[in-house]
Amino acid sequence: MDYIKEIAEAMSANHAAVMIGAGFSKNADKISSTDKWFKNWNELSDMFYETVYGNAGPGKEYNSSLRLAQEVEITVGRPKLENILKEAVPDEDYGPSEVYTKLMELPWRDVFTTNYDTLLERAADKVSKRRYNVVVNQEDLVNSNDAPRILKLHGSFPSQRPFIITEEDYRTYPIKFAAMVNTVQQALLENVFCMIGFSCEDPNFLSWIGWIHDNLGKSSSQKIYMISIEHISEAKQKLLFDKNIIVVDLQELYPEKEIPERLKSFFENLRKLIEEKDKKDQWFDLSEIAISAENSFEEKTKKLKVLNNSYPGWIFLPWKMKYKVNRVLEELDDEWDFFAKKEKLVDISFSMQIEYMYEYVKFLNIVGRPIILETAEKFWDILENSKEKEEKTEYKIQYIYLQLLRAYRELADWEKYDLCRAKILESTLKYEEKQFLYSNDWWMKMYRFKDVNLIDLLNKWDLAQGDLYWPIIKSSMYAIAGEKVKGEQILGEILPKIRQQLVKNSKDEYLCSIEECIVSLLNFMRQGDWQVNLDAEMEACIQTGDVNWWGENEEYCSHLNEKEDKKPETSVQTNYDLSITYTSHMGRCNSKIYYALDYLRFLEQTGHPFRIQMVTNTKGFQRVIETLYLYYPQWCLIQILIAQNEKELDMLFGRNKLSGMTQEEVDNCIQEYIKALDLVSKNIKPENANWSTSVYDNSAKILPQIISRLCYKCSIEILDQILDYMLILCSSNVRDNFKGINKILEGVCNAYTEKEQGERIEKILRFPMKTNERRTYYDPVNYLKRPKEKYKINDDLYNNIIIQIRQLMEIGTAQEKADALQRLIILAQLIYLKQNDEEYLYQCLEKKQTCEHQNILYHLNKERYKLNDDLILKNTLQLMEQDSNKQYFSSHTGSYRELIDILPDVQSDAIDYKKIFSVMTKLIKTNIDRKNDQQTAFQIEERSKQSYRIAVGLLLLKIKKKEIISIEEKEVIEEYFKTLQEYYNASNVLEFIEKLLLEKLNISEDIYTNMEEKLWLHSEEDINLLQIFYLETSRIKIDIKQMKRFGTFSNMVYQMAIYRIINTEISNVMPVLRLLYALVVNNIIVERETKLLFINLPRLMKDTTIRVEDFEKEARHKLNCRREICVIVSEYYKKGERNNNVLEWMELTKNSNEFVEIRNIEFE
Repeated sequence: MDYIKEIAEAMSANHAAVMIGAGFSKNADKISSTDKWFKNWNELSDMFYETVYGNAGPGKEYNSSLRLAQEVEITVGRPKLENILKEAVPDEDYGPSEVYTKLMELPWRDVFTTNYDTLLERAADKVSKRRYNVVVNQEDLVNSNDAPRILKLHGSFPSQRPFIITEEDYRTYPIKFAAMVNTVQQALLENVFCMIGFSCEDPNFLSWIGWIHDNLGKSSSQKIYMISIEHISEAKQKLLFDKNIIVVDLQELYPEKEIPERLKSFFENLRKLIEEKDKKDQWFDLSEIAISAENSFEEKTKKLKVLNNSYPGWIFLPWKMKYKVNRVLEELDDEWDFFAKKEKLVDISFSMQIEYMYEYVKFLNIVGRPIILETAEKFWDILENSKEKEEKTEYKIQYIYLQLLRAYRELADWEKYDLCRAKILESTLKYEEKQFLYSNDWWMKMYRFKDVNLIDLLNKWDLAQGDLYWPIIKSSMYAIAGEKVKGEQILGEILPKIRQQLVKNSKDEYLCSIEECIVSLLNFMRQGDWQVNLDAEMEACIQTGDVNWWGENEEYCSHLNEKEDKKPETSVQTNYDLSITYTSHMGRCNSKIYYALDYLRFLEQTGHPFRIQMVTNTKGFQRVIETLYLYYPQWCLIQILIAQNEKELDMLFGRNKLSGMTQEEVDNCIQEYIKALDLVSKNIKPENANWSTSVYDNSAKILPQIISRLCYKCSIEILDQILDYMLILCSSNVRDNFKGINKILEGVCNAYTEKEQGERIEKILRFPMKTNERRTYYDPVNYLKRPKEKYKINDDLYNNIIIQIRQLMEIGTAQEKADALQRLIILAQLIYLKQNDEEYLYQCLEKKQTCEHQNILYHLNKERYKLNDDLILKNTLQLMEQDSNKQYFSSHTGSYRELIDILPDVQSDAIDYKKIFSVMTKLIKTNIDRKNDQQTAFQIEERSKQSYRIAVGLLLLKIKKKEIISIEEKEVIEEYFKTLQEYYNASNVLEFIEKLLLEKLNISEDIYTNMEEKLWLHSEEDINLLQIFYLETSRIKIDIKQMKRFGTFSNMVYQMAIYRIINTEISNVMPVLRLLYALVVNNIIVERETKLLFINLPRLMKDTTIRVEDFEKEARHKLNCRREICVIVSEYYKKGERNNNVLEWMELTKNSNEFVEIRNIEFE
């Protein structure tokens, strides 16, 4: 019966094929009145003999039926031979019997036959639950494997020739019918093979067995079973066994049954075993278990117990079980009170509560579903509030606590975790539960960044010799903690032990899933070792079960990433009035959340992290974080650290999420992360700066970026703590292991006000000045604001810094010299340099011939380097001419900012206006040709705007100094604006600005009415051009109020800006806010519209308040608008406005829970 069980298991796994011989035709039912019967080989040989020799022959003594068939063909021809075959095989007079039907109902991978009759095909037609493709020749093989096949190897009645029967047919068969032979060979390699209807003397049997022996050998093919209805001698059985053929003796198995009944019983036993195996593999029938929300807790407990006790044993739930398990959980977790008398968990006895909770959490553990917060709290309260503790329930209570412990770790509820941990009595736990506890404590220490050595904890973890599961988890933990070699070693040692047991029980669900996990994890680790040859041998499973780790992983990823049909959480709708509405949708469907939770549990239970060294498995990572970050922020953070994936940081630490936190909460977070950063710094090595080997290395790349985000909301006390620790870290030998240090320093410096920076200037100057090779660290003085009054520092510190700078300038590398010079340049703007140091700086800069360095000299000492403005102008024109070349694109990044910076101080009488505007006209013409090139569009747009800004500035200088524009100059300038109009597609703004600057406005004309109408049609691009114009008027210090044509136009622009601000959705208002700021700093204020703005200030405050549910892009836009509005309101305040709504905005800057961008805006 063991052989039958092996065949049944192979069938269940879709790895069993059958070959049907001539003897099976004896089971056919006669369907006509005929005296014909299916001849056996002896009877057929007699017919061949009589055809050749007649009854008067030398006597019927022959060894080969195939040779006799050959003699028939030679003697009387092939047609006569085929007629004999048809006479011996009365196909039309017989039909398939019940034995045939039972054979074809079984789940064979393929059915091969050497028979010519059509009984198998006709039997297949009677089977409703299976479909077979019939292959009668090689051409039929194409596209035939979409269903099980009936393969007619030797031809088929009525006319599919040749019928393979002669010696010559068999000799040439492998050549003429190679495709058929290859199909049989593949089947023998992949499947358990059964042969039915063959005798040991059967020529077909002997021929195929000989071929198998010659071509495949004993070790290459799967087991071959010869199903014999009659007893075969032990000698023959041994001969067959030596050829890898195992005889299944049905006479021995069913001695009391007649021959036809033996096959029926054999097929019936196979069917029953397959059904039992399938039933076990399917675990349970949903309709039979019939668990319902309406069941009492006693009924639910009984059904859960049945489910738990009947679990096949996989260490991870196969995806095929998901639907059924989810249905059960839906019923168990159904809280909808449709029935007034529905039983509540809190109302039943404590003993029943324990029974139910125990079976429930056990079921969740089996199926890999984390306990959600609501359930954990409910179960915790029951355990805590009851005093009816009984000794017989103590183990179950301890088990419940264990499962709650993991839930609190996943939820990062450390207070509850510690309380729960104290409840667990290790002495009462069984071996499995003790290992569960040890692993959970290890994870806890990692999650909480406890100052412990994770490797030491693993070294102390003693596992039993025969333990097959926990070594997988220990191995994975070693890899995460940076000891991948130890992890591989553990897996390499345990894999042979698993396989030894699989040899005895190849279909055991537990062993199969264990092997699958080990093999996939081992290969995962090996791929992460850059020292191993890329072609290194990967492991493969020997089990043929239906569990596949990567297949299960793919199912999770596929379901997590599939497009949802439900409405998005936030939708954007354009309204009739062209405004935009954002709508949030909240749904009840939690399937994605459960998929994400189950996926994280699946990875943990099978020991597969998202990343091991440089190899990742992150196909489903993004959707997991997106789905769970609101509910499991710490669990998500740990996965981000393990995966070293910074892309998802906005999910946890975006402006939208920080808006929902108080400053105190942010401060607490930062203190925890500084501790974590310190722990990481102690567990990484300088040589791993470019190579991640552990979660510590990964954390070094992520934690600084988290802290840099939190800087923008924390208190000044915490900023000081960050600065203190960063000074320590940046002076250490592991600084370069950390990615994002520059972002922390930038964030800290930006968060300080100018005054606060000055109070900490000496500490900031103690930071190293050298940029590292990976460009992850820059001298923090680069991020400091330039003070209105220079700072004073300690003489010793000053001398030390200057000595360092001079040493690097003399003997440093090119990069070190550049860093030292940059430090000295900034130092000259922050503090008073001694005269000799100042001269040293000037000499260093004078040696440089770039426009940038001449500009620096000019700004450091305008009096001394006032002639540098000519050089800057000359260099800028050369750059513009270079950028005007249509033959190639110059991708410099410097642009024309040096000239823009010095414009307010340039002497206009020394400027060649004709040359400058001619060069800029040529530049814009080139830009028109390149405008639509996506690769260069940004640079082209920036160059065009800067040229426009230079043009406006130069013409404002003329106006300020009341210089007359010559006719020649005017022509060139007009040509420039005409070209600029072409670039900006006939902008209304440019038309008016050109007239203003060239004094072409005729005030007596009704031009302002036309101008006012066009103002309301201005595009965002027009608004930006207006803003540039007014920023330049402010920089050049033009008093617009004293110029009527400017004043009238500007008042209209102011009115337009106010009305747009109060009537436009906040998502579209930013360009107009920038324009309003430029107007206000130019003292362009219209009283009536200003009052309207003040009335709307509370609404603007509300509209720019960030909500946690906002998209991050939307949150950042709101903050930008909020900052711009606050800056504008501060300008009104400085001009004497004390409107209550203005004062409300001033109070906003004092709110500690606002972002630093708002808090640092000065009103006084």
